[in-house]
Amino acid sequence: MNDRPPKPVNLWGIDKYRVYATLFVQAWKLLLDAENRDRRKRNGVTAFDGVFSIAKLTLLEQILVKYRHIVKFGDQIVLDSTYPPYPSPAFDKRLSNYLNNLDMTMVPSGIVSLSTTNSCPYSCPFCSTNARRDPATDLDEELLGRTIETVQDLGVPFIILHGGEPFFRYDRFLRLVQHVRPETCLWLFTTGYGVTAERARELKENGLFGAWVSLDHYQPEVHNRMRGHASAFDNACNAIEHFKDAGVYTCLSLVPPDEFNEPAEFTRYYDLAKELGVAEIRVMEKKPSGREACRGVKPHSPVLARLQKDLFANPAYRSHPPISGLSTWLETDPALGCQCRFEYLFVTSSGEVQPCEATEISFGNIREEDFTTIYERARRAFTKPSTGCIPMVMYSEVRDYQKIKDSLSSPERAELAAQIMEGFRRRGKLPGAYKAVWSMYERRLRAHRSRLKKRATAT
Repeated sequence: MNDRPPKPVNLWGIDKYRVYATLFVQAWKLLLDAENRDRRKRNGVTAFDGVFSIAKLTLLEQILVKYRHIVKFGDQIVLDSTYPPYPSPAFDKRLSNYLNNLDMTMVPSGIVSLSTTNSCPYSCPFCSTNARRDPATDLDEELLGRTIETVQDLGVPFIILHGGEPFFRYDRFLRLVQHVRPETCLWLFTTGYGVTAERARELKENGLFGAWVSLDHYQPEVHNRMRGHASAFDNACNAIEHFKDAGVYTCLSLVPPDEFNEPAEFTRYYDLAKELGVAEIRVMEKKPSGREACRGVKPHSPVLARLQKDLFANPAYRSHPPISGLSTWLETDPALGCQCRFEYLFVTSSGEVQPCEATEISFGNIREEDFTTIYERARRAFTKPSTGCIPMVMYSEVRDYQKIKDSLSSPERAELAAQIMEGFRRRGKLPGAYKAVWSMYERRLRAHRSRLKKRATAT
């Protein structure tokens, strides 16, 4: 056990601007790095394209942290739990991926998340994994390990491993963790079930940086009922302590119940989060997926998005953990929109490669095809970001897909998924974070593609 594990500290005021300056300098260092210059040359990306990417990333960064504090964790800085910490090799890789690839379709995904098991002792109605207790349905361990290696070979800097409940099959989970290289940022999702002090330390020693622990309510009996397990609340709280003691960046993952649309109810939960000493709260608003898909689309209330802004601005909550992940903020016009593929891809426990956990359409199955082939299809299907949430905007089309998917081959499922994505883009619009730079991006992209075409003709 670490004698003095790091504690998260929120940065604000001048400290926040020092972070901006530090990251800006790091971006320029990476831009001028000899290896990156050589890579840009091979990719047909000019130095001016790289400078443009720095400007674009600066705008996106400002949106990401607009209503949340940056967190200092020991000697590292965390902008958001979906970004690698700075300094780290994973942070440099993520930044270099943007600097070295002008075409957004060519930038490696920021995160690939893999379900390591379909098994879980809980019974959560909103679970997109639709977990069972039968390990026989899990993907072959060798296939999963090979896919983890392939994901890293493609340049992805951040991997999430989860379930089901990953600790339900801990020995297998640990072996899969060992496929993740030291230069890759590694996180996990857990309900808290099966987490011990020894396991938390072992995972930290094997490269784990962060953990999201599911906790949906400040009242134990309510959380236990929501999770379908009598010890769910105690398991979560114990896991939080074990991860913190091991030096893991520990966050809560919250599926907010309807009563949290009452600000006083949410602030009670918020106070518990501070008391538990977590670094961040990631809010996972309910989507029409898993066993809940048949209930249709229930629009998200804007209350939590407004509350996030109010709590961020209130000095009384300056030391509370930052709130992130709210669809009612991030997916809207002023913000980033849906970031699937650009920032995220998900591999299900049955091998389907989906845009995210909640978007139950597939670009292929790793049991049938190599991940690289599937990834290439997904890459081509996401040409630009768009506002909204895929399963909510395209609910009817996704439900129709579910009815016929089992009769289709992996490539046929992918073709239908691409059509659904095209419909999603048509119904949405370019998110506000990109509007200031998009026309310039398109001009630079046309010039970039022209250069590549000329080079290909010359050879």
